[in-house]
Amino acid sequence: MLDHFPILLAVGSETEDYVRDLLVILLAAAAVSIFTRRIRLPSIPGYLIVGALFGGSVFGFIKSDENVRQITDLAIVLLMFTIGLHLDTDSIRSGMVSILIVGVASTVGSALALWPLGMAFGLGWEQALAVGLGLSMSSTAVVLGILQQRREVHRIHGRLCVGIALTQDLLAIAFLLLIPVLAHSHRNGANIEAASDAAAIAHRIADTTVLQKLATVGKALLGVGALIGFGRWVMPRLLREASRDSNTEALLVVSAAGALAAAVITSVLGVGAALGAFLAGFLLSATPFRHQLAGQLSPMRDLFMAVFFTAVGIKVNIAEALDAWWVVGLGVIALLAVKTAVIGFATWAGGATAPISGLTATLLSQGGEFSLVILGIAANEYGMFEDQATSVLIAVVVLSLILTTPVYMLGIRAQETLARVPLARWITNPALSGHHTRASHDPSNTHAPSESGADDPPLPYPHRPVIIAGFGVVGRNLVEHFAAAGIPYVVIELNPATVVKQQKLGRRFVFGDITNGDVLESAGIHAAEAIVLTIPDDEAVLRACRLIRQMNPRIFIAARTSYLSRAIAATELGADYVTVEEVVTAQDMAKQVMERLAKRLVGEA
Repeated sequence: MLDHFPILLAVGSETEDYVRDLLVILLAAAAVSIFTRRIRLPSIPGYLIVGALFGGSVFGFIKSDENVRQITDLAIVLLMFTIGLHLDTDSIRSGMVSILIVGVASTVGSALALWPLGMAFGLGWEQALAVGLGLSMSSTAVVLGILQQRREVHRIHGRLCVGIALTQDLLAIAFLLLIPVLAHSHRNGANIEAASDAAAIAHRIADTTVLQKLATVGKALLGVGALIGFGRWVMPRLLREASRDSNTEALLVVSAAGALAAAVITSVLGVGAALGAFLAGFLLSATPFRHQLAGQLSPMRDLFMAVFFTAVGIKVNIAEALDAWWVVGLGVIALLAVKTAVIGFATWAGGATAPISGLTATLLSQGGEFSLVILGIAANEYGMFEDQATSVLIAVVVLSLILTTPVYMLGIRAQETLARVPLARWITNPALSGHHTRASHDPSNTHAPSESGADDPPLPYPHRPVIIAGFGVVGRNLVEHFAAAGIPYVVIELNPATVVKQQKLGRRFVFGDITNGDVLESAGIHAAEAIVLTIPDDEAVLRACRLIRQMNPRIFIAARTSYLSRAIAATELGADYVTVEEVVTAQDMAKQVMERLAKRLVGEA
């Protein structure tokens, strides 16, 4: 294999070129990941910068635009699927209606505010509106990454950011459906201007009627609606069948196949493969299998993210962007300023405090993944933008992503100043203002403990729940004892039929593998008082002990193992108490045998 490595890197067939370019992207992303982790900085800006340097306009390591496009298309499909899958509407259940209203108002408001700015830069009204629609999207991946890194997902501004990002992703469906209409109008306008006589103008106007445009949009809407219906009613049944006998491998394969099928369908409908992949993930996020799939795909999500953002950086033509440097600079400033102002005002007007609104707005001020998707479809599939305009737009999005963390730091520093701004007088919204949360009597307090309980001091037992891993004989016995004692509990189980049945009975059951971090998160590992591992799988118990102790150092871990040697290993990995089956069996068997023998001897006497 090593003998063929130089051949792989050499210019050869298209396949070799594709693999070579993918290898360069992965090597660049790996170097960035290691470096940024060492200096504790966000990795996504590093991916973008290195991608821009490695592209053909600087070092020229990658010269095939077609290879970059194919790699980017594949990465964005898989990335959008995992992003949709990780979106958790439960995290914004408090004040959901208010958050959705704020999300719609801020997104549409940003698009409308950016529209005339695009025209001021010399774009036609259709082009400018397409730019406004695209740039109104924020980066779900970047925002979630910052919130998770700072452990702010469950704080008020974190829930707002997640809710608004979710709303934007859903609005992207409508925006993508508008792009063909705008492109059609743009082409007609260009043709009409090019026409030299009235007859030609009348012919071109008659050639594209309103009914044709409506038919195009209607076909796409029907297709997306059918896809949603399939994902809502058919896909869960397929997943339930695939997960029989606790088969998580089949579950993952069926889910991935469904995502790619949805991507192909939406691509045929002309609204982009990324939309179908996102819809597939989002629909699966409403099923009981969400947590298991999210945990299985988490490492892959990081890989797709690295490949996607590095490839996006490669697509930036630095020479063309530098030729229009003042346009890029003004575009970035305008984008960050407009979105910060619009999102901040919409959030404040919706009932949030000014400090919370400031944090939310600065964290959502950048362009996002769907920005690149919308602008890419407008440029590549419908020819709405020339090459230099496309490079400028990509550069604006890239720079806004790089500046996300510094802009958010400015929002944090402005907290004291924003605290002087009173609440909006026309609305009272405790879900957004924070008055209903503990440790946030001051409306400007955005650093209240997280709702997950990760930052809370331990509460007196049994106010915190106990997690039970496995609903076999041992697990059922524990559930009966906890229910009788009034102790709250959560059960993690790999049998989908059992999970669905128990959930219908009102019990809190989570489908998934106990060694899956996302499953433990969904079960409330940070807020739990204890966890009991009842599963008859020693290897899984040992892996779970290590993971649980890493996630929550203070939780009480009780485990079950088959042999004494495994009990010692479980204790070393963090278990506080271990029940050894061979020891318990020996003690119980000795006791029962002695009792039976005693009865037998008494009877014979």
